[in-house]
Amino acid sequence: MGILEIAIVGAILAGIIQFLKGKFGTEGWQTKVLTVVLALIVGAGIYFFQNTSYWETVMGVLTAASTVWAFFLKK
Repeated sequence: MGILEIAIVGAILAGIIQFLKGKFGTEGWQTKVLTVVLALIVGAGIYFFQNTSYWETVMGVLTAASTVWAFFLKK
């Protein structure tokens, strides 16, 4: 897995965790458990989809979307 793919997946996971923390108000050990559970789910997804044609397509779309967001939409 390339460094860019790791960064994209990590950023998405961090965004999901921040969203869930804000929505449900989790703190302390709950956030740690949530982080571990989501990391395991994302890791399992990466393991199964990494060697398929879907993985390359998804990473390409996420790379393009994050580039557009970073350069044009972020204020």
